Order: sequence, then C-alpha cells, then structure tokens
Amino acid sequence: MNFFGFMDETGILTNSKDQPYFALGLLRLSDTSKLLQTITSIKAKHKGIFQAECAKNGKNEDFEIGELKFNSLSQNKYLPLYKDIVEACLSHKYFYFSTILIDKKKIPLQENNTWNLQLSFAKEHIKQNCKNSKIAIIADYLNKPKEAPYFEEEMNTIDQVFNACMLESNTSVFIQIVDIFIGAIIYRYKNPNDTKRLDKAPKMQLVHFIENKLEENYRTMQMSHKGNYDNNKKIQGNFTIFGNDFYFSIYEKKLKE
Repeated sequence: MNFFGFMDETGILTNSKDQPYFALGLLRLSDTSKLLQTITSIKAKHKGIFQAECAKNGKNEDFEIGELKFNSLSQNKYLPLYKDIVEACLSHKYFYFSTILIDKKKIPLQENNTWNLQLSFAKEHIKQNCKNSKIAIIADYLNKPKEAPYFEEEMNTIDQVFNACMLESNTSVFIQIVDIFIGAIIYRYKNPNDTKRLDKAPKMQLVHFIENKLEENYRTMQMSHKGNYDNNKKIQGNFTIFGNDFYFSIYEKKLKE
C-alpha cells in the first residue's frame, strides 16, 4: 500500500531544562480526501459558532480559524473545535499515527549535531512504521544548517520513501493534526499526575479526551495491544494499540551511552 506520511516535531534536540522532551510524529494516510472533507466541515461549523458569538458581542469582523496547534489551546472556547477534530481523526478508517519520543535526561546529546540526529530519528521512524509499504513524506519546514544535507534528499535514500517535501505547517491541516497529538503526548509526559486544578486546563481536558477516545476504540473495536497499555491508559509510556484499520503508537527512544 502507498501512503502519504505527514511529519512534525515538538521540542528541541539540545539540552534544555524548559524542554526535557523531544517528539517526532508520523501520520500515515492512504487517502486524504474523506478526512480532509470532514475536518473542513468541522472548521466551517465552528467558524459559524465563533462568528455568531462575535456578532452577539457587537463585533462584525470576519472570524478566521488559524493554524491548529496544541500549544495555542489556551481558552476553553476553542476546546470543542479541537475535540471534534480529534474525534474525527480517531474515528477515521485507516488512521495510522506513531510517535518517537526522546527523554533528553536519558540520552546523550551532541549540541553540534542536532540536525543529523533529527534526520536519523526521522529515518528510523519511517523504516519502523513502513516496513512493507511505500510512502511520500510531507514534513513541517525547518531551517537547516548551511552545509548540512537536505531533509528531502536524505529521506529519499530510504527504500520505502518514493518522494519527500517540506511545507510550512499552516498550509497543511494534516501536519497540524500531528502537532496536536504530539503536543498532547508531551503535555502528558510533563504532567503525569492529574490534579483538580490541572484538569480544568483546556490542554489537559484535550489530553483526557484523547485518552478516553483511544480506550473506547480499544474496547469497542476489539483491538490488540503491545507494551504497557493494559496497565496505563494514559498517552504515556511504550505502547501500541492496533486493529485492521487503526494504529496508534508511542515509542520511547533509548540511545546507548
């Protein structure tokens, strides 16, 4: 089967106390048309809701829904939009999502080689998740060091990749979807324990929503699992849940000292 592979990252591959984690997400879709139409309809519905609220408050300007980013979810009024999009994704047939996560406290990082390290993680992630498939990679654009190899050229050295390109994330809703999921995963890693105060935050509410939808899929669709999912239904730790037309995985990368 041939796939489109949408890729995005969050965090940085340098030692930073403020950003202890790095995650690289990959969304594989064999067809984009149905999910794109669904998400377009969801955004149109919520634009109408936001527009009506603006008019109610005496504001007549045209309301536009901008780029969807997990870190931008700071107000409860946007939470229903994000929940609807997440539900559409996790209900979509042939939705395959995987994340490779780096805990920078546990791995050695060479500050002068972060670009090559990121390329190697991307290659590994693609190889692990496309062993018997072909894929075209569409990744969020990143500036590369002047003399460093191009992302596209490096990805095209992989047997499974038949083409690759980089786009600004605001031009692709599927790259934005990857951002939402990897952002939620990192947020859960930073906040492993629930509290009454934290549970009121829009970001944590979305994390819980994702966790509940995954558990619902696992239970009602009689999916299989690998890793520690039975012991911990949070989007944290090494696990994979999968069925004939669904796949969701978090893999914690460990590097040799």
